[in-house]
Amino acid sequence: MLKSALPVIALTMAVTACGPGGPPTRATAERLCAPEARQADGISGRVGVGGGSDGPFAGGNVTITSDILNPRDEQEAFEACIERRLSGQPEPRNSGLTVGISLGGST
Repeated sequence: MLKSALPVIALTMAVTACGPGGPPTRATAERLCAPEARQADGISGRVGVGGGSDGPFAGGNVTITSDILNPRDEQEAFEACIERRLSGQPEPRNSGLTVGISLGGST
């Protein structure tokens, strides 16, 4: 009887090990929510310039999400994200567009 139970026990342990863990700690939730909160108004971007052995270069990108139609306060979005993550709720669905450009040259 014990031999027939071993595969069931092994399978149960394997499925349990592969399943999602518990909710994150508050510190982990804060770290994961910071980028989402910065995007709360629906638009963000980056610009960079520099130089190297191949000459100067510049680049940037702009991200626009559906939140631009209904912007949220960054702090409120941050707190809502933390609460959502701590309670184990799924990620909200957002759609968006990211456009980037890079320029480089050589001397």
